[in-house]
Amino acid sequence: HNVGGQAIVVFPGVVAPVLTKVGEWLAGELPHRVRPGERWLEIGAGSGVVACALARAGARVTATDIDPEAVRNTRFNAALGGLTVDVREGDLFAPGAGERFDVVVANLPFWPGDGAGLPLGRAFSAGEDFALLRRFIAEVLAFAPTGYTVLSEAFAAFPAARAALGPTARLVRRQRFRGEWM
Repeated sequence: HNVGGQAIVVFPGVVAPVLTKVGEWLAGELPHRVRPGERWLEIGAGSGVVACALARAGARVTATDIDPEAVRNTRFNAALGGLTVDVREGDLFAPGAGERFDVVVANLPFWPGDGAGLPLGRAFSAGEDFALLRRFIAEVLAFAPTGYTVLSEAFAAFPAARAALGPTARLVRRQRFRGEWM
């Protein structure tokens, strides 16, 4: 895949950054927010497209994913691009426990439920009542003063997913990207 001018190899079973437009949008949008040398934590790295874009922009990046194949994929794409990315396996914030970052970005699943019947299962599942989104918003400030996540409005559960982030989450930007509002 070519995403924003960077070649990205997607391993079988890993979500392609163009399957939903969120990963592609994050990889194009967030590098403009990087100040060289900042420490960024990416949660849910998948193929590594966002982590690689951040590293290319001068951030010191730690990328995590719960899926071992996604961890391998992110490492592969960082090496392919000649980039330094610290890639770790684990659930949400666990791989960065005890560390502080300047910014956290999460490309989290935003469909309710356990992922049964969805392509790539838990890669698309935010849990019952969007538990994953609720955990992110509850824990992010312990790791960084700023956290970003993006939700696509292209699915019926968007209002409930947005509500799961609660009143402390504020909209930074709403944008139509390649025909999809996020």
